Amino acid sequence: MYSILPAFVSALFLCFGVYVLATEGVTRVSIPFVAICATTFVWQGTWALLFQTTSADIAGVLVKTGYFFILFLPTTFYHFVTEVVSARRDRTILRVSYGVCALLAVMLATGNEVVSGMSVHSFGYYPKAGRLHPIHVIQTVLLAARSVWLLLRAKRATGASSFRNLFNPCLASLAMYCISATDYAVNYGYDFYPIGVIFIAISPGILAVAIARYGLMRPRLTLATIAHEVASPLATIGLHADELRLLIPELLGGYRLAVEHRLYTDKSFILDDPDRVATLASAIRHQVDSTSTVIEMSLASLTLSRLDKRHFASHRLEACVESALRRFPFRTGERNLVRVERIDPTIHFFGSDSLLVFVLFNLLKNGIEAIRSVGNGEIEIRAERRDGFCVLSVTDGGPGIAADVLPRIFEPFYSTKTHGRGAGVGLTFCRNVCEAFGGSISCESQSGVYTTFTLCLPERETPDSADRRRPPPSTRSVRAG
Repeated sequence: MYSILPAFVSALFLCFGVYVLATEGVTRVSIPFVAICATTFVWQGTWALLFQTTSADIAGVLVKTGYFFILFLPTTFYHFVTEVVSARRDRTILRVSYGVCALLAVMLATGNEVVSGMSVHSFGYYPKAGRLHPIHVIQTVLLAARSVWLLLRAKRATGASSFRNLFNPCLASLAMYCISATDYAVNYGYDFYPIGVIFIAISPGILAVAIARYGLMRPRLTLATIAHEVASPLATIGLHADELRLLIPELLGGYRLAVEHRLYTDKSFILDDPDRVATLASAIRHQVDSTSTVIEMSLASLTLSRLDKRHFASHRLEACVESALRRFPFRTGERNLVRVERIDPTIHFFGSDSLLVFVLFNLLKNGIEAIRSVGNGEIEIRAERRDGFCVLSVTDGGPGIAADVLPRIFEPFYSTKTHGRGAGVGLTFCRNVCEAFGGSISCESQSGVYTTFTLCLPERETPDSADRRRPPPSTRSVRAG
């Protein structure tokens, strides 16, 4: 009788994992959710057998098998939360937590420090806490608290209702998991049927419904599909524009001769400014190139998590800046607002030149919008070498960023409509690219005077640069004046 509920929950988790994997595919979010389902499926399935067996030897094996997966469950849930809120800075904590799990798992398999045998209760056998079991309990509490903090922070920051609606089920599911932690009391000798299984059963159901209803990855996949579908006809339009650019001078020459010799007398179609027609094809090509660049940048942001760093190479910084200025879709007169201090042509960075160009696009866009909001000012770009890094700074003379806003501008989903608050995905993309190179991006601002974004990028390839290399301390802080 006592085995029915854990057996049911085990089967339920198997269904949840398969369902999400089938509907969402393999994504950064679905993987940790499936890990939650897999660990709970084995754990609850093992408990169903444990509550039925009467053999102490078999029970001993089942106790350690089930608890092996319990050790990893809080970390997989925390992993899921970090992916939902895109908490990249928590990856070090996540790795450490998985490391602690692995260490406890080894101790569990080789001794009695984590689980010290088992106790006999009214419902059957149950694991007994060992000397190091409190480490797992403390780890669970800390990860739950950190998950709550990440979800609440993301909920406050995001302006998208779909994501806010997703965070609420995540918080509710986390609350169910916390209640289920009452089962730890049984490990310490309290004789009651582990009721946590009921709350464990509810928790992933909430998450599975939220994932399916709000489609964690579907908006991104849709955007990628649209981008690909738009790119092909856009390229065709560009080719037609190039053909027109070659043909229009000949057509205009024939048109002028026809009008001059009165071979064409239809006054309803007399061109007041024939030379303007010659510039239309170039204008169309410029718009096509600008739109294509935006599409490329969107696709780059979607695929950044799957970036293959083996394709990184050494690139000349000056050439990337020139490429960004040449390809950026400036409005009339806006290019004159950008001033570039002479960049040493020998300064190189190690990474992707196209991604750095997209980073500069975002910074140029923010700077121009800042200048436009106050009606005057300019953007200054300069670069230098510093302690094995190339340091590139982009300064705009806009209204600056408020001191209370500045520390949050690189956070995912942080988006409002005033300057300094509308960075949202753009600045998050910039930060992710710089960190992928093994560098960083920081911001310094003085309200009403200026805003400076400083990129610190490694000059050469280093082993595991994204994790080990750190830029000079002076470029890592976010400051406001």
